[in-house]
Amino acid sequence: MFRAKIVMAIAGSVAAFVLVGMPTATAVSQQDSAVRTIYYDSSRSAELAPLVDEAAQIWNSGVTSVRLEKGTAGITVITSQSGSAPGTASCVGCTRGTINFYRNQIKQSGAGTLRVIVHEFGHILGLRHPQDIGNCDKVMAGGRCENSRPNTQELAAVQRFWGGSRVAPEGGHVDERGIFDVPALVYS
Repeated sequence: MFRAKIVMAIAGSVAAFVLVGMPTATAVSQQDSAVRTIYYDSSRSAELAPLVDEAAQIWNSGVTSVRLEKGTAGITVITSQSGSAPGTASCVGCTRGTINFYRNQIKQSGAGTLRVIVHEFGHILGLRHPQDIGNCDKVMAGGRCENSRPNTQELAAVQRFWGGSRVAPEGGHVDERGIFDVPALVYS
């Protein structure tokens, strides 16, 4: 009987010692809900500056794990006359880099200017082009479209990429290969 009490006391002490070092559910959820901020400087984007701010707000209204904030350092947004495409982003899933917009190519592309800007911010936020280029329901698919709103799968992918909610979008599971790599979105 005495021996059993000693064993129980030791076991209780060991359990208490082990549990003290373990993170609590609150600590884990706070870590999961940390918001990453990506600063962008639109001072060199000329007449597109208001649309750059609007594009940032479109993404901010759809995701909670990352925010695009106007400020210095981070992403520099530049507008030029001509280039290789309507817009280019120097990196995918980054906090520092450059987005270039080209007036002539935006005009020739037939795409809405705001859509082009939202699309390039999508690259900064971790998205690549899907296979179904020209699908107007996806801002990352390019095309001669006006839709400037990311769809639920694009928003969910950004949310997961930056460490936010692990909840799948409506309609089921999203295969990340379709968003972060060249293949199209695959839903199951």
